[in-house]
Amino acid sequence: MKFNHYSKAALITLSVCVMFFACEDFADETFELTAIDAAAISAMEDTLEVALQMKAANILNNGSDLGVVLSGGGLDTVLMTVDTLGLTPVDVYSALTSAGISSMTSNDTVFAVTILSDSLAYRVFTAPSAGIYVLYINRHLTPNLYLNGTTKVELLSDDMAPELIAGLYNLPGPVPVIKGRYEYELTPGDYLFELARMEATTANNFRFVFTRE
Repeated sequence: MKFNHYSKAALITLSVCVMFFACEDFADETFELTAIDAAAISAMEDTLEVALQMKAANILNNGSDLGVVLSGGGLDTVLMTVDTLGLTPVDVYSALTSAGISSMTSNDTVFAVTILSDSLAYRVFTAPSAGIYVLYINRHLTPNLYLNGTTKVELLSDDMAPELIAGLYNLPGPVPVIKGRYEYELTPGDYLFELARMEATTANNFRFVFTRE
């Protein structure tokens, strides 16, 4: 009986010590935003923005001509012919580059764009150097990148770190300023940048930050 009593006492003491040290370690640990996440939040909140005209693309078929039509930020323009009724990312990429529409690149200032409902929006994105590029969006959108309009770039991550989420909810205002965070590993070159509206998205105006780690 004495052995059992002493054993129980020792186990209780050991458990208390483990809990004490665990709580002490937790209390000493701090969680801070990364520099890139903090900069993105600051840019999203800033009134300074770059107005970016994205282009929507569709097939023109009037019985005699077949081509790619780009619209948004100007008059519709037939830019090139295509061989099939299917519109591929490389068709859109070629149309954008043939039209001489300037490419966008990573920027610490927020981009402001308008995307109408049921629409895909496009722009050529230039990565000047290899590395990890991070896209932050203030509303629910689905982004895609295609190298030279052909090879789709796979996402490295679309996770929102707990530190970022906590930082967003500590800001003034009823909702977070960032709804999506997407990481890509890019090589130098030009990409077709595509933004697709989600069904749940009702707004037409969007803000995003595309930056390099």
